[in-house]
Amino acid sequence: MAERDTETVWGRRGRRAARVLRRAGAWLVTLLLVLVLVFVLLEAAPGSAVGPGDDPSVSAADRARLEAALGLDRPAPERFARYLRGLLRGDLGTSLSRSRPVAAVLGEALGPTLLLSGTALAAAFALGIALGTRAAARPRGLAAWAVRFGLPALDAAPPFWLGLVAILAFAWKLGWLPASHMRSPAGSGPAAPLDLLAHLALPMGVLALPSAAAVARHQWDAMRRALASPAAATARALGVPERRVIWHHAFRAALQPALVLLGLGLPALVGGAAVVEVVFSWPGLGSLTQRALLARDAPLALGSLLLYALLVLAGGALAELLARRADPRLREEPPR
Repeated sequence: MAERDTETVWGRRGRRAARVLRRAGAWLVTLLLVLVLVFVLLEAAPGSAVGPGDDPSVSAADRARLEAALGLDRPAPERFARYLRGLLRGDLGTSLSRSRPVAAVLGEALGPTLLLSGTALAAAFALGIALGTRAAARPRGLAAWAVRFGLPALDAAPPFWLGLVAILAFAWKLGWLPASHMRSPAGSGPAAPLDLLAHLALPMGVLALPSAAAVARHQWDAMRRALASPAAATARALGVPERRVIWHHAFRAALQPALVLLGLGLPALVGGAAVVEVVFSWPGLGSLTQRALLARDAPLALGSLLLYALLVLAGGALAELLARRADPRLREEPPR
């Protein structure tokens, strides 16, 4: 019996190690494909990192010297191989447009992106879970109407359009909130936190509302099934108040889909944040990537999109982990 238990433990560990290795291999292949695709698209795009080819202010000799100094005179496969060798050593290269290490530039932009995406994720789930629960508890109330008709309309709207409408309404017409950037020139000292919150409100809302629509629909459906379950019917038959049935029995059971959506929501919000950051001039990875692509700054563009890919992959892994924790059927089956 002891030997069989030992074999069982080692068998589970072996399967877990094999799964981790397969996941790591898939991540490496995905990241390599992202790098190859971005590099090929940058090479195919017109122009150069040293400026337009028809710029009369830069002579052909000066252009050649600049390209040689930046290493752009070498063949594309050689430059890509050199980039990969540096990447294996942990070196992301030097930004061509900023003359700074790419890692330092990305480190400055990562914080604002995580701040925007993190607050939007928290707001989306808080609002979505609250509305979905309320809509299931009161099917004819205002929350049910918002879940069925109001929020899906926001979910269908493109993020850049929502951002422009928000700027037009709340910044230009009403003047309640700033339209762009992360801080104002006078936003320092004791007023700095409030100034940051004011600048964060519009881009966070534009990101959070469409995501809250998806969370609310899933929570609404899960709550309706939980409230109609035999466990809820038994609790009512035993005289348990309806409020306790909703929040103690049904709400706990309905949280499992929301936990899975939490992991899936991170990649979606990171991708949506790239567009919203450009609209609101938020100094995050989205704005940085746009400027890098326009400047044909290959090291910076490759580094920023590589970081985006890592965030998306991490969100997918988190979603799978939460799904396994929430649903025992997805966990490892015991050996036969």
